[in-house]
Amino acid sequence: MNPRPSKFHCEVVRPLTLILVATGLVLVAAVTFGAQGEPSLTPVPESNSVRMVWATEPPKIDGKLDDAVWAKAEVISNFTQVRPAEGVAPTEKTAVRLLQDDNFLYVGIRAFDSEPDKIIAREMQRDVTLRSEDRVSFSIDTFHNMRSGYYFSMNARGSRQDGLIAPGMDRGGYQTEWDGIWYGKSSIDSLGWMVEMAIPAKTISFDPNQKTWGFNVQRDIKRKGERVRWAGLKRNLQVAHMSDAGVISDIGEFSQGRGFDILPYLKANYKKDSVTGTDGFEFEPGLDLFYKLTPAVTLALTINTDFAESEVDARQVNLTRFPLFFEEKRDFFLQDSNIFRFADLERSPLPFHSRRIGLGRNREPLDILAGGKITGRIGDLNFGLLNVMVDEFEDLGANNLTVARTSMNVLSESETGIIATIGDPTSDDNNALIGYDFNYKNSDFSGSGQTVESNFYVMKSFTSDLSGDDFAYGATLTYPNSEWEWGLKAEQIEENFNPALGFIQEAGVRQFEGELERSWHPQAIGTINLNTSAERRTRIDGELINQEVRFLGFGIESPIRDELELAPLFIEEQLFEPWEIIDGVVIPPGKYSFSRMQVEVGSAESRQLSGYVGVEFGDFFSGTRTNVETEVGWRPAPFFNISASYETNIIDLPEGDFTVDVVQVNFNIPFSPDLAWNITSQWDSESEKYGMNSRIRWTIKPGNELFLVFNQEMDTSRGSWRTLKSDISTKAAMTFRF
Repeated sequence: MNPRPSKFHCEVVRPLTLILVATGLVLVAAVTFGAQGEPSLTPVPESNSVRMVWATEPPKIDGKLDDAVWAKAEVISNFTQVRPAEGVAPTEKTAVRLLQDDNFLYVGIRAFDSEPDKIIAREMQRDVTLRSEDRVSFSIDTFHNMRSGYYFSMNARGSRQDGLIAPGMDRGGYQTEWDGIWYGKSSIDSLGWMVEMAIPAKTISFDPNQKTWGFNVQRDIKRKGERVRWAGLKRNLQVAHMSDAGVISDIGEFSQGRGFDILPYLKANYKKDSVTGTDGFEFEPGLDLFYKLTPAVTLALTINTDFAESEVDARQVNLTRFPLFFEEKRDFFLQDSNIFRFADLERSPLPFHSRRIGLGRNREPLDILAGGKITGRIGDLNFGLLNVMVDEFEDLGANNLTVARTSMNVLSESETGIIATIGDPTSDDNNALIGYDFNYKNSDFSGSGQTVESNFYVMKSFTSDLSGDDFAYGATLTYPNSEWEWGLKAEQIEENFNPALGFIQEAGVRQFEGELERSWHPQAIGTINLNTSAERRTRIDGELINQEVRFLGFGIESPIRDELELAPLFIEEQLFEPWEIIDGVVIPPGKYSFSRMQVEVGSAESRQLSGYVGVEFGDFFSGTRTNVETEVGWRPAPFFNISASYETNIIDLPEGDFTVDVVQVNFNIPFSPDLAWNITSQWDSESEKYGMNSRIRWTIKPGNELFLVFNQEMDTSRGSWRTLKSDISTKAAMTFRF
């Protein structure tokens, strides 16, 4: 018998047992502390409670609100400004109505506007950001756990956006990459505009025994820089802050049928590689299956998975010593992905980053043969299990990759849990990881109405031929409030820590961070802030790697989000070995101290023509560096908008001078809210390659879609434009619900 698996198994099981015991102890302590020491959440005022009303007949979703059944619903109209003047009455009235039947949650919103010709509504496409639009947004906490939920938003042109809400996600943010099946229409009239939405019970997970849901709703009036909200009326909160939401009572029973969603697809693809002289046509079927074991537990299966319709990554040129990070954009991995969040970590160190699955050593795409996932919530227990089989590639054998996550809701708003991963997507070696986290949140600290958050985590990896020095652990303490905001962070990543299914920038380091910001909110100006931050990274033995201090940064933001920021930077860097920053330019080892200046100016994206310029200049190691980023957006009409960005780095060093440029141009042509054509063109001077992605997406109806995608890569060196690779694919996907 091969001794390695046995040793590997023992090394995983023993620490996992310790973590399970530790989790139990923490749960006992947490429950005891919660009973004795932490004040309960402030009860929701009666004015922030609404009763669900049963729809005797379903309203027609046409954005008109003229169905008689809407008159039976209770009306939410007690909105309050949170911007630009916190606590002030809105300048325009808003009325929200809720209905349900066996199959749908219905939301109807009338947004009155005394100047309907000035409504800002320049987007129609689904899943584009609506932060520059007049919009209405609501969030629902279907388990009423005050931590998680769903986010939905629409503008006056019918553009729809949705997202998943998870604890600590950008302090009340949401993951917009998630795409749920739901229906929405809007219209503009002489009184303002209206929205009607229907959310199928089959689209969301919920506790059927929970008759009260968390709920909040807000409206943005962009030309006035005004945001009004129903509950959670502090400026620093978001509509997705479920701990500060109101409630819907008297939730009736929903029917989810048999709980099956079957999503077959067919893909036809033609590829041509001019470098190797090969081309070929492929025809591939595939299948995704979702089954609601209960309304709160979902089983997902995928076979012959394809991601041709996924958005293209923005091109990046790496001028740092650390690897680049790319967000997940694939639907299968985004479904219920908030379950797998760990310690509120956003980047490094991540124990699990699903973008690692399906990519080889050099980021080449690998075929995913099949995958399975089960996620859910039962009472205060949250859990997820993911297993994926990746096809063999070159010298890398077929790989089975697994991640398991479970957490428990404790106290009023906190959470504790464990995570485990097995498998290495870029190697045939054994790798595993286990981790424990505790995430504390109190949005009414000591009865002050202020928020305090803290996180603690510890992780251990297990890698073939590596032993010892394989832990990572850290803690944070933050005070994220509207006038004062501060945060502290400390973490250590040991030299052999290797999260093969996760992401780290660098191992063998200690990191310390601190920030302090004071903000003022004069109504006539908007927001003024002063901020200071510091970050220090050392090796485990204490030797400095780098340190950056941002001293007395200054920022000002108008009510409609025009902005100006200034900040001096003081930086220390130590290179322990030569660093080839770019081909042929090597910076020698040594300690370097230098200062830089940041200046950023941007106009509000709600303007028809908007722009941004950011400049950072000053010393850089043994020379100088000037970085300029520019963006411009023009949205003349809902059916056409264009944006372009240009970044240049001009670096002057004794070891060599060079300039790096990156250009991106986006054309978006929405023919309707359900049919759009997007073209993204990118080029960088380092690779001297031009890439173009053209994607037409037609939503025949929610859940049934047709994609036509064309990709091309060209070599622009030597003044020529030579095609290297091109492919065209069409994909038809349908959803059958039972």
